[in-house]
Amino acid sequence: MHAKINQTRKQRSGFTLVELITAMAITAILVVVIMQLTNQGIGLWKAIREDTSTASTARAALQAISRDLESIQLRASGKNSQWLYAEVDSSIRGVPKGLSIPKSARLIFFSCVPDRHPAVGDNSSLRGSYRSLLAANPDMQGDVSAVSYRLKFRDHILNLPSRNGDTASFPLFSLYRQVISPRNTYDNILGSNNLQSSYSQYESTENKCFLCENIVEMNIIFNVEYTSQGGGGANDQPLYNSISVPVLSSAARSSKRRFQLYGEYADTEGTRLDHARIVSAALSVTALTEEGVALVEQVRLGQRRPPALEDFFSKYTRSYSCSVPLPLPL
Repeated sequence: MHAKINQTRKQRSGFTLVELITAMAITAILVVVIMQLTNQGIGLWKAIREDTSTASTARAALQAISRDLESIQLRASGKNSQWLYAEVDSSIRGVPKGLSIPKSARLIFFSCVPDRHPAVGDNSSLRGSYRSLLAANPDMQGDVSAVSYRLKFRDHILNLPSRNGDTASFPLFSLYRQVISPRNTYDNILGSNNLQSSYSQYESTENKCFLCENIVEMNIIFNVEYTSQGGGGANDQPLYNSISVPVLSSAARSSKRRFQLYGEYADTEGTRLDHARIVSAALSVTALTEEGVALVEQVRLGQRRPPALEDFFSKYTRSYSCSVPLPLPL
C-alpha cells in the first residue's frame, strides 16, 4: 500500500504540457509588453532630448537678438542717416536642393551691446593688444557698435563653405552675429545713408562670428508707428502698420522684402513712412532637430530624396517666438 502511494506521487511531480504552454504564453506576452514599454520610453526620451536641444538652441538665438534690440540706438534726427536695415536674404549658398529657406531675415543696426569687448569685435589689433591700447586711450572703446545677423549654411568648425556632395565638410544651418568694434563703427558706418554698403567691407569676417547652429529660419515683424500725412500738422493722426521681414508670401500685396529706417522716416521698397518709429519687434526662429540634421546631410550627399518642404518643417523643426519692446528714438 505504501509503495503504491509513492508511485502515485512520482507520477504527479513536474508540470503538464498544458501548464508549460500556458506559462510560456504568459511569459511571451510579458516580454512583448515590456519591450513595447521600453521602446515607448526610449522614443519619449529621444523626443524630450530633441525638444530640449532645439529649445536651448532657439533660446540662445532669441536671447541674443532680443538683448541687442533692447539696446538698439535710434535717432529722430539726421534725415538721411540710416539706423536699421532689414531684408529677405536670398544669397544663402549651398543649401541642399529641395530644402530651401523660405524665411531668412538679414539685419544690420546699431546697439549698445553688453559684449562690446574688443576680443569679440572685428579689429584684430584691438584683440591682440587690448590692455596696452586701453591704457593709452581709455575712451577708445566707445558705446555704440554696428551689429549684423545672418543665416548661413556652412561648416563652422572646419571653416569650409558648403558644397553639395563634399564629404570633407559637414555644413549646418547656422546663425552668425557680428559685432563691429565701436571705433570702426564710428569711423566707417555711423551716419551712413546706406548701411548695407557701409557694412559690406566687414562681410568677409562674418564667418568668424558663429552664434548657434541648426537655425533654419529667422523672421522678424516690426511694429511701426508713423503719421499718415507726414507734415506734422494738427490733422495728422498716428497710424499703426506691421511690416514683416522677410515676407511670408511673395504674392501678397502687402509683402515687403526690405525695410530701412532713417532718422525722420522709414522706407519699405519705395513706400515712405514719415515720422516713423519702431514700437516693438516680434521675433521667431525655427530650429532643426537632430533627426532633421541627419536628414539634411543625407539629402546633401544624395543618399535620400528631399521630402516635401511642408513635411520637412512640420516633422523635423520646432518654432519659437518672443516679442521685444524697443526704446523710443532720441
